[in-house]
Amino acid sequence: MGIGFRQGAMSLFMLGLLAGCFRLDTETEVRALLQTWVRLAQTRDFTSRPTCTAAIFDTLSTAVLRDGPVQVATDLRAGVKMLTEGRPVAFDLPGQSPNAVSERVMSLDLANGLGLISSFVGPARACMDDRFQADVHYALMSSDTILIYDPSHNALMLLHRPTRIAFYLRGNV
Repeated sequence: MGIGFRQGAMSLFMLGLLAGCFRLDTETEVRALLQTWVRLAQTRDFTSRPTCTAAIFDTLSTAVLRDGPVQVATDLRAGVKMLTEGRPVAFDLPGQSPNAVSERVMSLDLANGLGLISSFVGPARACMDDRFQADVHYALMSSDTILIYDPSHNALMLLHRPTRIAFYLRGNV
């Protein structure tokens, strides 16, 4: 084999390695974070690119872990206060869809509201196919879904209780 072939093969190998490095998250990292939020089962879908991550997981329960870092807010203002302190919050507001909650968060705290929205919009364009977008939209509009937002990771999770499915979305915008 000639030197040119070896150099070409090595270049392709290095490009392959670098391509694997250009993603926002790994599945292992996301699972490690979310295991502190909820009890996860298997992964249904996972996509991570340089600007976004979108994943779907089955869960073992519909509850947010009480001994983890996520604080459950049953009052919007209390939840927004926790967000301004940089803490992850699960908004469990009866009768309120995550879409309605996000609108209310934006009206009380524009910075955190924009961060929450960007966590959804960024992955919607680059990391979700049409089917994923339809499923996550359904969860976003359902009052049976708990919205969890972590401002320090610019990440959100939609925990759809009837199906025990968690949608994880994160952008780097």
